Amino acid sequence: MTVPPDLEALAHHLDGRRELILMAWRSELRRDPELTTGTSLPRTQLDDHVPGILKSYTDNLRGDEKASAKTDDATAHGLHRWQQGYDLREVTRELGRLNGCVVLELETIARTNEFSSDALAAARIAWAKLSSLNITESTAQYYRLQQIEASSHVRDLEHALDELRDLDKRRAELWREAAHDLRGNLGVVVTAASGIAAEAAQEQTAFLPLLERNLASLRHLIDDVTGLARLQAGKEV
Repeated sequence: MTVPPDLEALAHHLDGRRELILMAWRSELRRDPELTTGTSLPRTQLDDHVPGILKSYTDNLRGDEKASAKTDDATAHGLHRWQQGYDLREVTRELGRLNGCVVLELETIARTNEFSSDALAAARIAWAKLSSLNITESTAQYYRLQQIEASSHVRDLEHALDELRDLDKRRAELWREAAHDLRGNLGVVVTAASGIAAEAAQEQTAFLPLLERNLASLRHLIDDVTGLARLQAGKEV
């Protein structure tokens, strides 16, 4: 394909218009009610890698074939937008606004009749390819980071569940040990009470019904603790 002789001059003209394109783009972002995350960012952070994207475009017009396939700026842009709290819809919408600003700039240039129709056609095609590539790479990088973050959350949740299961297991073991100790103590008390009942004098026997009632209450308590221990262990009562 023959390169239009004035294409490099058009690239030089676009370089001189870069700041104005960025200004128009920032104005579009401020007017868009769907783009709210970037409103609080300083200008340099809002621009991020967009100036680099525009430079890659004009480098490509000058014949730098590598510039047409360069994705570093777009990938880094997606990374920074993710770090800045953008959602994926905002990332694509923001780059769509940039596309509109560049297309409008090319149409404005076309009306001046300073450059050939062949140069303008080549510039439009080059921008369409680069814009599509930038949107694809930025959103792909953002999506990859989302997936990494989601995987990290899953691992954190699995770790937390493992800790909860371990805690439940230890708690069930403590309940089991408590029930076992209570039963052992009850056996000692029952044995002692039997000895008292056998040897007690007439005047001491009045206390035996009270002791027996307390022992019965203790048995119920032990049964409850034992049942709870079995439930904690995941067994039927």
